[in-house]
Amino acid sequence: MGKGNTAMRRWLSDKDRFADLFNATIFEGNNVVQAKDLEVLDSEMDLLLTDKLEKAKEVNRYRDIVMLWKKGMAFAVLGCENQAKMHHAMPVRNMAYDGLNYAEQIKQHKKSYEKNSKEKMSSDEFLSGLRREDKIYPVITIVFYYGKDIWNTNRSLYEMFPQEILKEKKNLLEKFVPNYWINLVDAGNVEDIPRFRTDLQEILGMLKYRKNKAELVKYIREKEAYFRNIDEETYYAIREFLHSEKILKREVRKHMGKEKIDMCQALEELYNDGVNEGISQGISQGIMLGEENHLLKQMKAKISKGMKLEEIAEVLEESIETITELMKKI
Repeated sequence: MGKGNTAMRRWLSDKDRFADLFNATIFEGNNVVQAKDLEVLDSEMDLLLTDKLEKAKEVNRYRDIVMLWKKGMAFAVLGCENQAKMHHAMPVRNMAYDGLNYAEQIKQHKKSYEKNSKEKMSSDEFLSGLRREDKIYPVITIVFYYGKDIWNTNRSLYEMFPQEILKEKKNLLEKFVPNYWINLVDAGNVEDIPRFRTDLQEILGMLKYRKNKAELVKYIREKEAYFRNIDEETYYAIREFLHSEKILKREVRKHMGKEKIDMCQALEELYNDGVNEGISQGISQGIMLGEENHLLKQMKAKISKGMKLEEIAEVLEESIETITELMKKI
């Protein structure tokens, strides 16, 4: 797991944010999931598969964030996978994760029966790992994508099938092959930002302007009260959201008895660096254009005197390839 994903995992693992993410996206802005009803689960999942020859193979995976949602009793397993880059096989990847979560629930049933020697299992129950009346809970997974570009790859299992099969056999597929959709949150392109009730609202609002640094700074100033008092986890998350390779300067100060980081100045400096870089590039491009125009003027003068391209290249001390390319502009 890279440093970037670690920063995002820690930030979104906050139970208030995690609940807010599901409420705003899965439950359409309704306050359904409460932070107090969430229990962090082990992100490691493993499954031991055996073939007919009793050869065993272990399948092991780690989820980014997974929590048990309880409402009096267990209600659902909520998972979140963070993606800095597009993953073309995300539907299959998520299916595997969700399947392992279901298998993990069955394993827990089996373990509970093994611990209680008084509860004898039939051969069918032993084979299954659970009794007929045992239940497992739904698994809901969100893909939280925060890459620079709009997600433009597969969102469902059917999109990964050859299109000719979908055209010719779609009715057959729908009858026998269940489709699987990913619950995608494209962080930089969220439309219903007011649905969010935690600082996800400020951060996702910021991401709408990350490609326009002037608008970004304007937004930061409008939300100054928030960006002047962020915690360390949010600081590192912002660096990942903005894909900033440089260490943003931070001013640490006390606020409400706690250490907070002022990001306003750091983000404005990031903008100014971009402006200065643009000015430098503009100057360099201007110099190159001026030199090219001067060379074209000299070439025209030589051509009017009947000189050949090879002679012009030798006199002007340029390669024949450069002269030949510039001839296209005369």
